[in-house]
Amino acid sequence: MSAYRRYVDQLARAKLRDFLKDPQAGDEGWREADPDAWRETAPGEGEAEGDDAMRRMIAAKTLWGTRTPEAMEHLARVSHQEAQRWAPQLASPLRAAPGVDQPAIVGGANAASLSWVNLGPTNASFEYNGSLYSEVDSGRVNAILVSPADTRIAYLGTSGGGVWKTFEMGNAKPTWYPVAETLGNLAIGALDLDPQAPDTLYAGLGDFVDTPGGQVVKSTDGAATWGAPVSLSGQYPAGSGGLSVKALRIRALRVDPTNSNVVLVGTDVGLFRSTDAGASYSLVDLPNQGTTQKPESVWSIVYTGAVNGVSRWALSGVYACDAASRPPDAGVGQASGATGCTAGNPGDLWTSSDAGATWSSRKAAGAIPTTAVGRLTLGAGTPSATAVTVVYAQLGNQDEYNAPAGAGYWRSTDSGATWVAINGTLANATNSVGGARDCGTVNVNAGQAWYNSAVAVDPANDNNVLIGGMLCGLRTSNGLSATPTWENVSHWLPSGGGGNVTGGTLDYVHADWHAALIVRTATGYLAMGGSDGGLFVSSNLFNATPPQVVWNGMNQGIVTHLGYSMASGDPATGNSYLAYTGLQDNGTRFRDPAAGASSTTFNQVIGGDGFGAAASKDPSSSATVYWASVNGSRRTCVPTSANSFCNAGTAWTTKNATPLSTTTCPGEGQPFIIRYAVAQASPSVNTVLTATNGAVHRVSGTGAWAAISPCLTGATRNLAASPTIDGLYGVAMSGGRFYVTSNCTGTTTACTWTQSSVLGFDANGDGTLGADEKVSYTSMVSFPPATPAGKTAGDVYVAASAAPLAGDGKSLVSDALGHLFITTNRGASWAPLHGNGTGFDLPNVGIGSVRYDPGDTANNTLYVGTELGVYRSIDGGQTWRRFGNGLPMASVTDMFISRTGSMLRVSTFGRGLWEIYPSATAEKGVNGTGDWNRDQQLDFIDLAAMASRLGTSPATTEAPLYDWNVDVTGTVSGTDDADLTQLLNKFGGRP
Repeated sequence: MSAYRRYVDQLARAKLRDFLKDPQAGDEGWREADPDAWRETAPGEGEAEGDDAMRRMIAAKTLWGTRTPEAMEHLARVSHQEAQRWAPQLASPLRAAPGVDQPAIVGGANAASLSWVNLGPTNASFEYNGSLYSEVDSGRVNAILVSPADTRIAYLGTSGGGVWKTFEMGNAKPTWYPVAETLGNLAIGALDLDPQAPDTLYAGLGDFVDTPGGQVVKSTDGAATWGAPVSLSGQYPAGSGGLSVKALRIRALRVDPTNSNVVLVGTDVGLFRSTDAGASYSLVDLPNQGTTQKPESVWSIVYTGAVNGVSRWALSGVYACDAASRPPDAGVGQASGATGCTAGNPGDLWTSSDAGATWSSRKAAGAIPTTAVGRLTLGAGTPSATAVTVVYAQLGNQDEYNAPAGAGYWRSTDSGATWVAINGTLANATNSVGGARDCGTVNVNAGQAWYNSAVAVDPANDNNVLIGGMLCGLRTSNGLSATPTWENVSHWLPSGGGGNVTGGTLDYVHADWHAALIVRTATGYLAMGGSDGGLFVSSNLFNATPPQVVWNGMNQGIVTHLGYSMASGDPATGNSYLAYTGLQDNGTRFRDPAAGASSTTFNQVIGGDGFGAAASKDPSSSATVYWASVNGSRRTCVPTSANSFCNAGTAWTTKNATPLSTTTCPGEGQPFIIRYAVAQASPSVNTVLTATNGAVHRVSGTGAWAAISPCLTGATRNLAASPTIDGLYGVAMSGGRFYVTSNCTGTTTACTWTQSSVLGFDANGDGTLGADEKVSYTSMVSFPPATPAGKTAGDVYVAASAAPLAGDGKSLVSDALGHLFITTNRGASWAPLHGNGTGFDLPNVGIGSVRYDPGDTANNTLYVGTELGVYRSIDGGQTWRRFGNGLPMASVTDMFISRTGSMLRVSTFGRGLWEIYPSATAEKGVNGTGDWNRDQQLDFIDLAAMASRLGTSPATTEAPLYDWNVDVTGTVSGTDDADLTQLLNKFGGRP
């Protein structure tokens, strides 16, 4: 293990215990002892740019809180209700293959109305991560299915983008369709189909590490429609502690091939079994080694055949630390503090010969080579009716977060009853780069056995095995020998030299494998791997020497990237084409300016975990600056023709804000997830804000960052700048509070900041704010474009929360409280803004972003990005409606509104970037001013905007679309010569 990894590990162990146990601990932040020692100076295990799954998991809790089973049940209920309520505005189901029987997409009732357009990313011309390569990735794949009735039909279960389906598996570039847009929770942890009825699918909601869930949904029409979610809960027997549990994460799901009524589901709190085809589920207690019985969590379930028509199974999992506790989260058993997990997460294997009704522990039977194991991932060969099915296991040790010296592989030739170690030898270690090898042993799990692991066996040859790990894929063609020969067959970054082996260079498969499958077809076989970068397929895995093994990324058209933020150009500054986004383990993706006006091609210009993004263009000088980030480090680029206008990895350089002294600001340092805000009202060219853990910083153009706040109480979460008022800034903080300044004008750093009270509302009217009447996990602040009469700038602002629970850490956020608030006294007190109770309130779910429409100076129009999509109010928050057609019920993480309010873009956690033009179908209520870019000057920009729209009306469907801002005369909505004449008469003056 590298010194860097040991450093990170020690930090994690020191604080992780209390952090994970306390539902509110994350709100106060996770701060490293030495934040500046992050990956900028220590790249870590192989990553050219930083990526760390454990730190991502920690950061997610600081942003979105501890999502308890009750919170996720609430989200499932609300999302199902919202899907029914707004059905005409949601994506229509995929009924059949295009051109077969009926159209693939059935038009909704409002198909001709205002619609969202997906921007992608669907493709890439190149990717850069320390070196340049030509690949196309998508978001993380957790499950791969191929129909036994037709191997051309395949499904993907993704960690944030729902379920995707193709009718062209085997083609070089299959067309994929999203088929779970209305589920509400698009985090698919596991997926399976009924072998006897392949159009019947079951999807487990809840990713194993990111967005949780704990429900199972069922489709009987090939994923065209889905039934209501069924939550998984149960109680362990008294002899196992009697603990009542509710699942959050679905890790495995299997339908019995011999009995369609039996469904097995492996979760973070145990095994659940249905005997009524998924209508209900019961908890099954798995026997433990020793006299003390404990709850378990399940990782893998494999079918090992049937005897006399009754199915047999093998599964893997880990024990809880004690009888009174849920099993620990992946990778953190040693940090749990309980005596039963001092060595980490203790694993076991179980077998069943009665269709999963009862099980026997192989550890208790003394049938495994060693008991000191953690997570195990299983892959089974062709099922046998004589209980001799071959099963392989990929091992992590109990301390899954460290690279285990003894980790490797086991094999069973009797359906999982007994096991032998088969570590064998590695025939082709990867090249040493900088003194380190990415894949120099058979342990391709490296230090992330808790996160990346996958096993698949060739259904036609039990000797052929595919293993997926952290940085490499591995194969053996003699798995049944006593000492198999293993060979590296893929590499995460071969262009950097680390993927060189004897005889050549390995082909590319994105890092961090989570799923593997091998299927036989009429012409051969397809070996498939699902990773943090999507789906990769090989048809010569076992027929070629490793450097000649070809992997095809089948990710074009799959929009499943996990987006944290976005940067956008603006029609008012003439660069509306610009868009880029920070993605989980897929870097910063920059929209390719050479790919066409409607392109969905985004190139990776920075690798690793991409987070904050911001773009600023001065409307007068056209000077432009871009900002991005990766794991606590900021990147910047000034576009020029010489650097391909920043569409190149080498164009981006590091430029960080300097944290305050930890002596005066304890806990200060760089946050893992960087945030930005563009201060477009500033007279200084291209002014941008960012935040360290404890302070706000500002930069103008290519100058240096300067702190503009003292050490703020709490930890920064997000920040915003008024688009219309110079020096008006706000910061969302931990603890449910905000800071606001309104005198931070120009270049001054002597800014006065006012701390708000905790977000809350006296819902029961008793004159006090109870803990359950407060919320934290602040997500965004937004200022009205015009200061209300009788107020000063900063007195009035809207604040949002992503909190899954109320301030007591136990109760659900009540409908009376909600997640959106307004203050009229600078945060001294708050009032809910989720609606007036007349039937058009916001859904009571977490909010990722809120923005006033800067084009509405009456302050009536607001947009809110929720866990279920975008909602709009045009009456100051009194009523809300889902906005636009076609946007999936996806979690919105960031939002951009153009200066005129004519364009809205959002990033989502799993479904990419989307845009919509609110003015395009809006009838004008009053005549526009002609000042299209809102700079208080009628100039050539306004003239060009109007001239290009002559002849447009709300019925126009092709760009440039109608915009009422340049419809300046007449009573009929439409831009014509009379409007142009009116503008020319006032040209050069004020609107």
